[in-house]
Amino acid sequence: MIKKCSGCGSLLQNKDQQKIGYSPKENAKLCERCFKLKNYNQKEVIELKYNNDEIIDILNKKADVVFFITDFLNINQRVINIFKSLKKEKYLVINKIDYIPNSIKLEKYKDYLKNVYKVNENIICLSATKKYNLNELNNKLQLYKNCYFCGFTNSGKSAIINAICKMNNKNSTILESLMPNTTLDVIKLKISDSNYIYDTPGFILNNDFNANTFPKKYIKPVTIQVKENDIIKIGDNNYIYSNKPNSFTFYMSRDIKIEKKYNLDVKYINEFLINDNSDVIIDNYGFINIKNKCTIKTNINITEVRKSMFE
Repeated sequence: MIKKCSGCGSLLQNKDQQKIGYSPKENAKLCERCFKLKNYNQKEVIELKYNNDEIIDILNKKADVVFFITDFLNINQRVINIFKSLKKEKYLVINKIDYIPNSIKLEKYKDYLKNVYKVNENIICLSATKKYNLNELNNKLQLYKNCYFCGFTNSGKSAIINAICKMNNKNSTILESLMPNTTLDVIKLKISDSNYIYDTPGFILNNDFNANTFPKKYIKPVTIQVKENDIIKIGDNNYIYSNKPNSFTFYMSRDIKIEKKYNLDVKYINEFLINDNSDVIIDNYGFINIKNKCTIKTNINITEVRKSMFE
C-alpha cells in the first residue's frame, strides 16, 4: 500500500534523500522534512508539485464543494480572481477575524466584499485559533461528500482543517506553519462514512514571502499625519510619500516598524494618483487607508488601489 506523509501529503519513500517524501524509516508517518518542521521548527522550502492553474483544475474536477480560505489583510482582486475561477459550489471563508480591529463590523465587511469585489457566494467569517464560528463551517461541510479546502500561504487553512477534525473526533496531523509550500499534495481526511475533507497545496502569488510581516495577534491600526513631501518608512527599506498633507492609517502587523523620515534619497519605482478615502494594498504587508486625494510615490510593490471599506 502506498503511504503518504500525513503532514504534507507527499508520497513517502526511503530511496532518495534529495526528493520529496524522503524518510530514513520504512514505517514513518512523516517525511524527514515534516518531521524536522514539527519537532525542530526547521524549515525547508522546496519546489511546488502543482502550480495555481493545476490546483484550480483539481478543484474544478473533483470537488463537490470548495472552501476558499483567506484573511482580512490578504483580500485583493488577484485573490478574488482565483476564487471566481472555481466553478464548483464554493464558500469564501475569512479566517483570523480575531485580528480584525473592532472598528470593522463583520456584516458591514461582508457587504463591502459583495459590493466592491462582486462576491455573490456565501461568506463565512471565523477564527480557527479562537474557535469562533467554526460550527457554521462544520455544518456546511456536512452537506457534501467531497469537501476541498484551498487557500494561500498563511491563510490558516491547515489550522481550520485540524480544528474541524477535532470537532468531529477525528485525528489530523496536517502541519500548521508559516512556511510556504507546507502542503505539497492533496491530503484526504475522513470525517464520516459519507464525508471527506481534502487539503490542497497552497496558491502562490509571488516569491517574496516573509513570515515576519504576518500579524500574530490583533491588528492595532497606526495613523500618521503627514505634511507635504514627508517620507514614511515601512519596515526595513520600504518608503512612501504624499505630495500633499494627508492622513495615513496602516493596517499591518504590529511587528512592522512604521516611522517618518526626512531628507532621504529614495529611488521610487511607482507613482499613483489616489482618490479621497482609498485603500492602498501592499503585497505581504496589508494595506494603508489614505484619507485625502493625492499623488504618492513609493518603492513598494503596490498590488491594488481600491475604494476604502471605511466611509
